[in-house]
Amino acid sequence: MDTLRLKLKWLMGIRVAVVSLTLGVWIYLQLGKSPPSLPAYYSLIIATYLLTIAYSLLINRVTRLRLFAYLQIGTDIVFETILVALTGGVESPFSLLYVISITSASAILSRTGGLLAASASGMLYGAIVDLQYYRAAYQMLPSSAWLPATTLPSPTIFYNLSINVLGFIMVGYLTGTLAEKLKSAGERLEKKDRDLLGFREFHQCIVESIDTGVFTTDTAGRITSFNRRAEEIMGQAKSDVHGLFWWEVFLWPVAIGGKGLQLSNVPHRFEEVSARKDGRRLILGMGLSPLQEGGRHIGIVGVFQDITPLKKMEEVMRRKQWLATIGEMSAGMAHEVRNPLAALSGAMQVLRKDLGSEDTNRPLLDMALRETERLNAIVTDFLRYARPRPLNFKYCDVNALADETVQMLEQTPEYAGSIRFVRDLEQGISTVMDPDQMRQVFWNLGQNACQAMPKGGILTLSTRRVPQIVGEGESVEIVFSDTGDGVAEDILDKIFYPFFTTKPGGTGLGLAVVHRIMDEHRGTVSVDSVAGRGTSVCLALAVIEKIEQEVR
Repeated sequence: MDTLRLKLKWLMGIRVAVVSLTLGVWIYLQLGKSPPSLPAYYSLIIATYLLTIAYSLLINRVTRLRLFAYLQIGTDIVFETILVALTGGVESPFSLLYVISITSASAILSRTGGLLAASASGMLYGAIVDLQYYRAAYQMLPSSAWLPATTLPSPTIFYNLSINVLGFIMVGYLTGTLAEKLKSAGERLEKKDRDLLGFREFHQCIVESIDTGVFTTDTAGRITSFNRRAEEIMGQAKSDVHGLFWWEVFLWPVAIGGKGLQLSNVPHRFEEVSARKDGRRLILGMGLSPLQEGGRHIGIVGVFQDITPLKKMEEVMRRKQWLATIGEMSAGMAHEVRNPLAALSGAMQVLRKDLGSEDTNRPLLDMALRETERLNAIVTDFLRYARPRPLNFKYCDVNALADETVQMLEQTPEYAGSIRFVRDLEQGISTVMDPDQMRQVFWNLGQNACQAMPKGGILTLSTRRVPQIVGEGESVEIVFSDTGDGVAEDILDKIFYPFFTTKPGGTGLGLAVVHRIMDEHRGTVSVDSVAGRGTSVCLALAVIEKIEQEVR
């Protein structure tokens, strides 16, 4: 319907142009002669303009556009007939205007409209010629005196009539047939365009919906497309990365980009450390393949995923296996070491009593006693880690339990003046846990955070409910965040190993105990640290309403 309306608007414009040109030239040629029909020419021009204005006002209101089109073309043929009659009838040069109306009818109303316009044009033109012929040959029809007389012989008159009428019919048929074929071809092309557009949209929908980052580049390696998941993984919008070299987006050296550009038909897969726009570290698994169009190499297509959680999970599993093995082996050894250590300490205490206060060996014996006590404390901590006592589950208020730790740290003179403690606690969070064991976890994490800020800083304790990662229900997250120097990336995976420490005089068992207790609570502990920005340790526990659920 909109197409037909547009065609009618074109017809109105063409009509004004043709009438202005033909009649304008004709009037200009007749100015010196002053024929009696000159006012009629002006009337035709004025009538055409008035009708065009009326059509313009009605075009957007009319609903039956085909009928409106027939009315316009019929009016044009009537006006053309009047013009032909005024300018010589069978001798008129304006009989060719019928062809324009017939062609317009075919273009707008297809073959049926073209043939009807051709038939109407032939009948009206034939009526004018007949009137001229009978008036000239037999002095009949005095009422047609307004028609110009013709001096053409009868054969010429009928020859012109036949040629024009036959031409009208042929033009109507041929242009109508051509219009039908063009319409059919246009419909097929439009259908193919719709199918192609639908296929492209479907393809784009697939690319945007898959849970994998996808990007494409040109032959130089500059980004040409970046799907929704790629934006989410890298934290960058498509508009920000468009035109950049793909290895720059992933913060990789040019050497990796060069390998991607030298791809043959064999895809290239690799894993590499990257970073988001906000600086968060990522481990990406990426596959690169040649991008081809019609057998021609036009760039590369990259498919990548954030495998950081998978790598962390693998590391957790390796750590658990290693810790389990070390724990089983070391528990017996620590127990065996503790017995002779106790005997050694007792013997040295007896010897110490026999020495005088000014004996030169007394300081050495005091130092040995202190070291045995330190060794005993280390063995005790290790036994607590290797052979933890059975858990005593209770339904606890998580916020209250965590806040106790912060209150004790606030009252510690070493931290009270230099560290600011911030609480961001979501109300109404409770779950089943061993309160004594979790106090040990909170205290270890709180002390580590404070010790990481020797020059002062901010320790933030936050709790919140989150959807449970595995299974139904919710989890509670307890996060200790500090503003210290952070943990170096190369040792981040080792901080939960027993006896691994970066602090002078530390035992390296604090975080190992945290990990063991969280493991026994079927929870998780994760560390997110950026050098120079601080460290966040996140504990996650399932929200359990009844103790029986955990005991089972």
